[in-house]
Parts: sequence; structure tokens; C-alpha cells
Amino acid sequence: MINVIQGDVFTASADALVVPIDGTFVPRDGQYERLLGNIGRQFIKRFPSADFVDEMEGQLDLPLALGDAAPIEVSEGPFRVVVVVSTLFHISHLDDKYKRSVIRESFLQALRVAQRAEVKALATATLQGGWRFTPEIAFSEMLQAYASAGAQLPDVYVYCLESSLADRLRDVAHSLGFR
Repeated sequence: MINVIQGDVFTASADALVVPIDGTFVPRDGQYERLLGNIGRQFIKRFPSADFVDEMEGQLDLPLALGDAAPIEVSEGPFRVVVVVSTLFHISHLDDKYKRSVIRESFLQALRVAQRAEVKALATATLQGGWRFTPEIAFSEMLQAYASAGAQLPDVYVYCLESSLADRLRDVAHSLGFR
């Protein structure tokens, strides 16, 4: 089941959160914060006791290929697992078709990581990758990945702050046969 929720992803009742990173960046001297996008930086601010940067540094093998995902187990905070997805890529030009495939592949990999970690509920925002895709385009790619992922998937909750955007994403889901 995949649901669109109007609200703050950090308030989700889920056991895992998807956090986009630039997995191609290899930090030097503990510069793991530079991997993070907005969601990762907000996670650190809101849940400092989770020591997310330290957990990531201890558990993540870099580089993480563009479109890949990895679990980070966190001992504090509202989520027991953070699934990092490598979607934030800033080095060279990628065409739109490839960028869309990265959204699909990274979400598919996040679902597989969540399955292996026995996640029952996965919270995420739309995986736009900083590429200026509309949330509707990114969400449609995520839906395609979800449809191709097979059985026994965790429940997925896609969060957005604006109610009008939540309505538009629900319309996208319905147009693609999701209820």
C-alpha cells in the first residue's frame, strides 16, 4: 500500500525514513554532513540524539552508486532505520531520462532495503533529486518502481507539506491505477 499524506515527514508513525544523499561524494576528515540534502539536515537538527552523522559514518560504505540505497540503523529518534538513497548528484550533466531512471531505481532499492530490514512502514518525501522535476513527475516514477517491486512491501507513506500538492499526488496515483 502506498499513501500520500499531507504533513511533516518527521512526524510519521513509521519505523523507517528515506533520506536522499550524494553517495558519490566521499567525505574527508569526517565531512559526512556534506552528503546530506534538506531532509538529512533537518533530521540532524530535529533529532540530535540520534547521532545520525556518526551512525552513517560507522555503517555506510562510500561511494554509494547513484540510484543505490543502504540502511542506517539509528539507536535514538523516531525511526529505527534510515534508508539512505543516492540521488543527489552534482558533478556532471545527466539527461532527463537517466535522472528519471535514478528516481525509479533508488526508490526500488529503498523498498528492497526496507524489506530486508523487516520495515513495516516507510516514510518518505518525493525523491526529486534536486533536478527540478515536479513532485508529480518524481512521484509517478516512484509509483512505477513500487508497482514493479513485487510482493511483501512495507506500507509507504509519501509526505508533502502542502495540502494542494497532496491532492495532486493522490490524483497521479489514481491515474496510474493506485487507490
